[in-house]
Amino acid sequence: GNKSLGKFHNLVISHNGKCADRIMSRTPAKAFHSLLRTKFAPYVPQWGGREMTLNSIYSLVFAVKSDDASPISKVVSNLCNQDKNDVYTIMIKNEPTLRLLSCNSLKHHHAQNPNSESNIEIYTLLSSPIFGKQFKGPQENLPLDLQEKVTMKMLSNLENSFKLEQGDVSNSVVDLKLQLWGAAVPMNTWSSSSSSNGGGGVDGFVYDATYGVGSAGDWILDPSIAGAWESGRRLADWMLKHHEESDKKKGEWSVGLPDLTNNSNNKEKNGKFVPSRVALESGIGSIPPSPNSTFEFPTSSNDGQSQRRQGGGGRGRGGGRGRGRGRGGRGGRNGRGGGGRNSNRARSNNDR
Repeated sequence: GNKSLGKFHNLVISHNGKCADRIMSRTPAKAFHSLLRTKFAPYVPQWGGREMTLNSIYSLVFAVKSDDASPISKVVSNLCNQDKNDVYTIMIKNEPTLRLLSCNSLKHHHAQNPNSESNIEIYTLLSSPIFGKQFKGPQENLPLDLQEKVTMKMLSNLENSFKLEQGDVSNSVVDLKLQLWGAAVPMNTWSSSSSSNGGGGVDGFVYDATYGVGSAGDWILDPSIAGAWESGRRLADWMLKHHEESDKKKGEWSVGLPDLTNNSNNKEKNGKFVPSRVALESGIGSIPPSPNSTFEFPTSSNDGQSQRRQGGGGRGRGGGRGRGRGRGGRGGRNGRGGGGRNSNRARSNNDR
């Protein structure tokens, strides 16, 4: 509404989607607001697209009862080292509607107490972005018939993926909760390079010094928790530096703002959206190859994917991550030479 919440020196937008767009819809910081406009799709053009693009994913949390071990845990145990429950998350590559299964009961080594009489196992199952788009509904008020259809399809497809009999999983479910993650994973990231890092890498945040407003998040650096955290850290450091040093004009402290002028011959000089290869491949964002891996974020505006560095070996806890590659359509960067921009869609092989 029009209620005043007071006056502040700075404002930080740390989320994305329709809410962030609405919050800043009346701001005089037009260049900043232009980056918050969002579309929703499971893919982006090969050249990155004109605006932030988020996919949608269904998350199904369900509990199953088992007197000994559930059909799921029996399959997962085949992926574990001998006498160890060291696999609790699996990347699903043999079923195009699903992406990930994780055992909440084992996550973070919270294994069931051996002396416990509980026979309940709890899992989280994530759909693919294509599935989320196909069965998308009103996020906060999913119709009951849609909830039932999506739930049964996800459980049935999990049984197919694990080569179980129909009903092995669904008939053992004692409780569940389905949630549509409407604004889920960024399929592209805003990439700019300026004086904030000496011109030696991607900024990883956006800041409009004229109006005192900034933005941080996974859509500016890397589609991951680490990407969001690092983006916020970089923005905070820049804002502190801005307040400590007053020798520059306000506008000179701005970082990552797009050029909205009509007479610019190179609109991408200040930044551009680039496809996130890791999001296109996994559908659920960046995934380290092992628990000992460390993040290495993009170092140039042409690198739309964070890198992973192995930090001392270690065995990956996922069971079969696969190697899907993003696919580009026809046509050149400017839509020339056989196919316009709309045909340059990059998507995962697993989403075909």
